[in-house]
Amino acid sequence: MDPLSAALASLPGPLTRAAVEAAPGLDPGLLAGVPAALADTFVAVRPAYLAPPTARSAVPAARILRAAGWTPSRVADGTEFRHRSTVVLLGAPDTARTVDALVAGGPSWQARLSSRTPDEVLAHAAAALVEYAEEGPGTADLGAALAGLAEAGWDGARRRDAAVLATAPDGLAELRWGPDQDTGEASLRILAGAGGDYWDAELGGAACPDLLVESLLASLASPAPARRRLREVPVGLYDHLDVTPEATRAGAAVRTSTGPPAAASAAPPGTPILSSPAPAANHPARRPR
Repeated sequence: MDPLSAALASLPGPLTRAAVEAAPGLDPGLLAGVPAALADTFVAVRPAYLAPPTARSAVPAARILRAAGWTPSRVADGTEFRHRSTVVLLGAPDTARTVDALVAGGPSWQARLSSRTPDEVLAHAAAALVEYAEEGPGTADLGAALAGLAEAGWDGARRRDAAVLATAPDGLAELRWGPDQDTGEASLRILAGAGGDYWDAELGGAACPDLLVESLLASLASPAPARRRLREVPVGLYDHLDVTPEATRAGAAVRTSTGPPAAASAAPPGTPILSSPAPAANHPARRPR
């Protein structure tokens, strides 16, 4: 094992800026000179809503839509999927992150998730849109979604004057859910991020799908990690994230007791591993309940 790999494996706990600075042989200016095998080490990132998007952040969402039989077509800004009256546009890969990651809409509603939205949140949204298009709007449990936020420690996660104004325990994400202050129509707005890297979401309209609202609230409340390669996590985020080494396929790092199970380790980067995202095997469009 090379010195850098040994230094990473010897860290006593989560990767933090202080741990990196204290570890002999690890450059806190980060991974430009780190061997490729170490840079490709998989890590578990918590909270998942602060995880940086991968270079192919829309791929898991696209797979969900294709598995449900939605037909893709290439357009100028990405790939468009249509099913009945619902249209979903997944933004094209954009290193400058100037194209929204997901734009969706239907009669009397619209949704937008910005370019730096984590892969896992996009996958949750895609699964919810499939369920909405196939089964209609009546199967969401918004009360349970709100209770999940409260259980996760979000301050203000309760309805007050018909609206919810909630802030994450780390203070790095906030949401407003309730009637739009201008139109009175249903709306959800989310802002999350740290270190200069932020993503936001806007949902609105008289017919805004409750299933989509539910899926985004569940994404914010989930304690499960996102899975990233070490090189995908900017060192500037270490002060705000719990980044835990995970076993790699090549054995370049040592499995820790907090790592995800073997099934998650075998999944490709960007695979959603939040607590409720994966479509059920017997129905590729449905999220398990």
